[in-house]
This record gives sequence, C-alpha cells and structure tokens, in this order.
Amino acid sequence: MPNNEEYEVITYVDTVAFNYTLPDEEEARTIEREITLLWEDSLEKLIEEHGAEKEYTVHKFKREREQNLFIERIEGEIEDLIDEVQEEIANKMKFGFDFSGQLHNDD
Repeated sequence: MPNNEEYEVITYVDTVAFNYTLPDEEEARTIEREITLLWEDSLEKLIEEHGAEKEYTVHKFKREREQNLFIERIEGEIEDLIDEVQEEIANKMKFGFDFSGQLHNDD
C-alpha cells in the first residue's frame, strides 16, 4: 500500500533585530537582517499571529527524511546569520567602528 502522507514545513521571512551597545556609548544600536524562519504551528495560527498579509511558503515533502533535511538546512542558515551578526558586533566592539578588512602583521 503506497504512503500518500505528505510532510509539510511552513516558512516565512521576517526582519530580526539584533541590539547591542558599544562600551563608550549609552544608546543601543541595532543590526537588522531579513531571515527565513520556520513556523512550527498550524497555518491558521501563523495567520492569527501575523495577519493575513504575511507572506509564507508551505513546503511539501513525500518523505520525512526530506522534510528533516530541509529543516536542518534552514536552521543552519539561521545559525550562520547569527554567527555573522555576532562577528560584526564583536568587530564594532573591538574597533569602535565597522571593520570588514583583515588585520595584517608585516613582521
């Protein structure tokens, strides 16, 4: 008997704000990034929480393994983005400004 069950994952894109304060400043700064997020509840709950205008995508998979690999990929992208923002904040803390180059030691 064939398995006709479908596995679904709902994703949506949102802007996430990362707040930080430089050591010599009192006012907080913010870095914003657009990120694809996983919605772990029903579609109805997504619409209830974010409104009917919120764009979303329903991804359908024939196998649970495919669904799990997709979830792992999205979670990996989220972790990479968080690492990137943490590094950007660390560079600002270290240098007090946006630093994107490499340090060279010309000994």
